[in-house]
Amino acid sequence: MEPLLILFPHQPFEPSIADSALAGEYEAARVIGLPTAFYDHEALENGNTAEAFRMLPESKTEQRLIFRGWMIPGEIYKAGFEALHTKGYRPEVSPEAYEEAHYIPFAYRHTEGHTPRSGWIEGDDVDAAWKLYNDFRAQDAIIKDWVKSAKSRWKDGCFIPAQTSKERFEEIFKVFRNERSKLFNRGVVLREFMPIVERGSDISGLPIIEETRLFFWWGKILVLPEGKSPSPLDERERWEEIASRFKSAFMTIDVAYLKDGTWKIVEVGDGGVSGLPMGLGPERFFSCLWNRFHNETEV
Repeated sequence: MEPLLILFPHQPFEPSIADSALAGEYEAARVIGLPTAFYDHEALENGNTAEAFRMLPESKTEQRLIFRGWMIPGEIYKAGFEALHTKGYRPEVSPEAYEEAHYIPFAYRHTEGHTPRSGWIEGDDVDAAWKLYNDFRAQDAIIKDWVKSAKSRWKDGCFIPAQTSKERFEEIFKVFRNERSKLFNRGVVLREFMPIVERGSDISGLPIIEETRLFFWWGKILVLPEGKSPSPLDERERWEEIASRFKSAFMTIDVAYLKDGTWKIVEVGDGGVSGLPMGLGPERFFSCLWNRFHNETEV
């Protein structure tokens, strides 16, 4: 079987050069021996799949592939998946699996009890969001869309103190919604705030927390984090059991260390659109991916 193909976005207007933000990963994948190819992220984002994959030749072997690129809405991922399938490729992550890991409401049934209590609405109606908040106002909370928050505006567009008034809630909601702007995704999520161990804060007031991103390949941790104490690997079986509940072949789970000495899930995500955490170099990441895929296909 052919090695796993890694599909990277190319630099805008330069279809033979990797996007500068992912150039290090691109070079590392090539050094490891993984085949690589480019796609046009802007064209894919605009729904033009023919243009997005124009440079990708047809595959006669159903070559397996994964993305290493930027977040896209589920419906765009589905269109890209179908276009690649038509060209003879076999993306590892199905559209259903992508959405299950990408959107908090779809992931929550697998993570409930291991992550903060959460509630959500579709759309961005502030009155509906306020009604939802009445179930959360007894303690601190945060506001997000179905994928991301406006954490760069931590104090005035993300963190909601307990017993916040309707007037103040609407102010926070407005900042959050304006900050997310065109990137707002599907609906509003409210989550109980977790008392995570903090290592200070940045200039916006955003806490710098004790958090680790774990990558999974078919439910097993792909690459082990280094130098963490306490280590989330003390509960490796727990994370792998949760990951195995998902349909995804390639996903991430971000876990945080709480002040009470326990670990909880901050969020999960699709592995193809999740950035590498600090301390995980691309050479090590792709070496682990190559080894896992190679061993799997030899079984």
